[in-house]
Amino acid sequence: MQTFDDVELAGALAAQPGWSRHVANAALERARKTCVDVIDVLEGVTPNDRELPYREMARLLGLQYFSDVRPFLVPLDARIDVDRFAGIRSARGEVEGREVLFLAPRFEHVKALARRIGDDPSLRDHLGIVSPATLETGVAAANSEVLTANAIQRLAHRYPLASAHLDLPLWVRVGFVSAVAAIVLISLLPGFFLQPFFLGVVSLTLAAPSFFRLWAAFTFGRNSPLVPQKLLGDDQLPIYTVLIPLRNEAHMVPQIAQAMRRLDYPTEKLDIKFIVESASPQTAGAVRAVLGDPRFSLIVVPRHKPYTKPKALNFALPLARGEHVVVFDAEDLPDPGQLRAAASLFAADATLQCLQGELVIANASRNWITRMFASEYAGHFGVLLPAIGRAGFPVPLGGTSNHFRTQTLRDIGAWDAFNVTEDADLGIRMARLGLRVESLATATWEEAPESAGNWIRQRSRWIKGWMQTLIVHSARPRKLLADLGWASLLAFYVFVGGMVLSLTVHGLFLMTTLARLAHEFVVLGAPQAWTVAGLGALLLGYCGAGAISAIGLDRIGRPDLYRTLLGIPLYWLLAWYAVILACGELITKPYHWSKTEHRGLGSTLPAGTAIRAPSGKILPQRTQTSR
Repeated sequence: MQTFDDVELAGALAAQPGWSRHVANAALERARKTCVDVIDVLEGVTPNDRELPYREMARLLGLQYFSDVRPFLVPLDARIDVDRFAGIRSARGEVEGREVLFLAPRFEHVKALARRIGDDPSLRDHLGIVSPATLETGVAAANSEVLTANAIQRLAHRYPLASAHLDLPLWVRVGFVSAVAAIVLISLLPGFFLQPFFLGVVSLTLAAPSFFRLWAAFTFGRNSPLVPQKLLGDDQLPIYTVLIPLRNEAHMVPQIAQAMRRLDYPTEKLDIKFIVESASPQTAGAVRAVLGDPRFSLIVVPRHKPYTKPKALNFALPLARGEHVVVFDAEDLPDPGQLRAAASLFAADATLQCLQGELVIANASRNWITRMFASEYAGHFGVLLPAIGRAGFPVPLGGTSNHFRTQTLRDIGAWDAFNVTEDADLGIRMARLGLRVESLATATWEEAPESAGNWIRQRSRWIKGWMQTLIVHSARPRKLLADLGWASLLAFYVFVGGMVLSLTVHGLFLMTTLARLAHEFVVLGAPQAWTVAGLGALLLGYCGAGAISAIGLDRIGRPDLYRTLLGIPLYWLLAWYAVILACGELITKPYHWSKTEHRGLGSTLPAGTAIRAPSGKILPQRTQTSR
């Protein structure tokens, strides 16, 4: 083989006619400044052709280049820890009866490999060149059974009986729903002697979450989401993995792909994985159309129960190359600076294990449902969760924009494949393990459901998942208390348990209270004390939700939505219907994932919205994208 110095080798692998030593040297300089492999830089030289450096490498070495190794790879030893699959650079296979080692060499290995082949030309029959993306695809396909088993069983292996699959037998589910039904009936009992007791139970159920919200509202000034004091430079940033689960969402791929291209993070340090169920071939095809971008890769998840988002995420996690990992959904438009901000905060504080990005609704103005949804999210993610995290209470995470240290996520068993609100469950588990979770002061724009039916399906899945989380973590109360302590235990039951029960009680309690109020006015001329007390409990619940939503709306610059807060009673009535559906599904199909349909927002972030800190200072939201 002809000998090359580094500049000549870079030019040869880029295969760019007319490349000067100056341009090739610039590629080497970028690799040095960003602390990445030179070939990672060269992958982005030719638009939509990330494979070019590896084809040229094969030509220079006199080796065969493979664009697909799935037919040839043999499964790795089942005893190998699946987490070692991440960033794999070689794998064995068989081609036409001969053993072949498929290699994705780094830049510094190319010349050494050339010398080895020069000393032993017979190696050419047993070596093949592939790109890391091709190798990863092949390894995932060849080891799909072990990756699937890991996706389903990982949590149970690390923490037996901590999974919804093992702690939700039918009798427990029936018992829980029966208890919920009993609480609803309590809210309807009119007996005079028992009414004080029953009203006290119902009022406490309604009021406890409201007190929690009011506490968050009154302490908002000292509970703002985290903002990095100093942003890391490109050379200091670690590799960051982005996991994007997709199912039957081919139409959303262009939007999320464009959103990922806008991230202010070095291209060479982004490991963006589109995770698609094998039963969604159109979505997989849409992803393949964008795979020329060196940041992107496709992981196809075999069709295997449970058909849930956390199972798909668990399947892909062992292949994550990043020091940190974040989850985005298909409809997300994250602020371009979000990953850099998260990496900077992780680097500055070793005790920080998870960051929850702020979710903001972009289509708030489309109809009443989206306005209510936007108001709810503004209070939940901008006010309530930061207060919970700063107080050290268990933080039930949102389903997207969760940033983790990858090793920590692996060590704690990752997501529960059988929990349909895997985010909330994971947040509670992290609290039980003493891991610190905080909110991050950068936004991810999301699309709210625009129809009542779509909203109810989504909300019923969430409520079913909160029920699963409540049951699983309450299965061993002494252990739960030992893990959390009294304060966090109370916070868990008020926030998760109280949310479920308050929505359960609200619907019938509201209607019966109004009916009694009307009856007493007509028959008695004035309402009775217990009826007024019930009305007060309802108003307290609405005030708590309204307070954090109003603060949150001001924070995102949407005071025009204040009037929407008058619709909270009706909004909660819709949620009450979702509770009924959730109870039914908890018994009949506990692991069914009701997919939320999205039509897309386009690739442009909404203009004119600024997120404010409690001091009124506008937080930085948009930065220039770096290559």
